[in-house]
Amino acid sequence: MPRNVAIHYNFNDVADRFVDKSSPEVWLLCGISLISFIIMLMLQPYLSRQFKSEEGSAIMESLPGLFTLLITLVFSILGICFLLKA
Repeated sequence: MPRNVAIHYNFNDVADRFVDKSSPEVWLLCGISLISFIIMLMLQPYLSRQFKSEEGSAIMESLPGLFTLLITLVFSILGICFLLKA
């Protein structure tokens, strides 16, 4: 693995920001991704159980997926905010 890794790409898919691979920013990105993945794994069975008891509603069936999307969105925004401040 190279010493410097790209952590930001512009709209043309060209890397425009590089940091050392041991930089806290790299670890922060990995950590936020891991935390959001674990939260989604833990919530998915619970939400599926909760909303299976409600019969006949298409909205109720799609709520677990919407919660997963919301959690992903929140952690993505947190990651972007940390990178913009760095």
